[in-house]
Amino acid sequence: MEEPISVRTFGTFELAFGGHPVERWKAGKARSLLQFLLLRHGRIVSRDVLHESLWPDASWSKGSSSLKVAAHMLRKILAGQPVGGPALRLLTRESGYLLEAVDVPLDFEVFIRLADEAHAAQLRGDRAEAAALYLRTEGLYAGDFLPDEPYEWAAAQREWLRSRLLCGLTYLAETNILHGDHVGVIRWCQRMLEVEPFHEEAFRALMLVHGHLGQLEQVQRWYRLCAGRLHDRLQMAPDPATRRLYTRAAHGTFTGRAIDPQVWRRELQPEGRPSLLRPTA
Repeated sequence: MEEPISVRTFGTFELAFGGHPVERWKAGKARSLLQFLLLRHGRIVSRDVLHESLWPDASWSKGSSSLKVAAHMLRKILAGQPVGGPALRLLTRESGYLLEAVDVPLDFEVFIRLADEAHAAQLRGDRAEAAALYLRTEGLYAGDFLPDEPYEWAAAQREWLRSRLLCGLTYLAETNILHGDHVGVIRWCQRMLEVEPFHEEAFRALMLVHGHLGQLEQVQRWYRLCAGRLHDRLQMAPDPATRRLYTRAAHGTFTGRAIDPQVWRRELQPEGRPSLLRPTA
């Protein structure tokens, strides 16, 4: 059964009523106004904050009509939602505007709640529960938060959520390392590199996996991809730890050995740096 109202912010933005997406957003800032207020629903947001956030390059005065027009157009959009049950309501207050989101599921809030629950399970040492919850957060992350929005506030939220995802992916990869699961490690390294293309530790883990499996040509290919990406995009060379591990893996140092978390910790966490594998794992 379709939700009466649904909001999607990962990968692309979508507001839908009864399973039917709103296709025609009026010209102006109604869409951006809704997105900004969704991040602050239940709180009054002042007019000056709204104007500075949505019209950062324009001067503002109390007589400006841009915000009033955007609010009016947003109310017209919200008038199409089903009556009764969940609701999005834009309310005018003396000092600004308030968005009520009554029983409306917001994907980014569900993601944050699950990530918080996963972290709590991680802190109490419940690896199975933490991994299961992190797996659910990964499933919700269908792409970056509001990827087409150029505003600073959208970019900041985008990076916060991406950081939470990377922490979860790191934990999932670590769990597979501890279980000796080569394919699982590859899977989560792939996902990490989709989110963060320059994640050198993910490249090191991939080289280790293929080194264990004796797939030395694949070790070389992952190293070349890592080095080329860093050079072409960041004008950087791979970290010395990455180069050292590549040399060892390419020469068969790890071939035929079972995954040993202690060995992996030394290889992935050179010189005491933070790693996929923490000393308390």
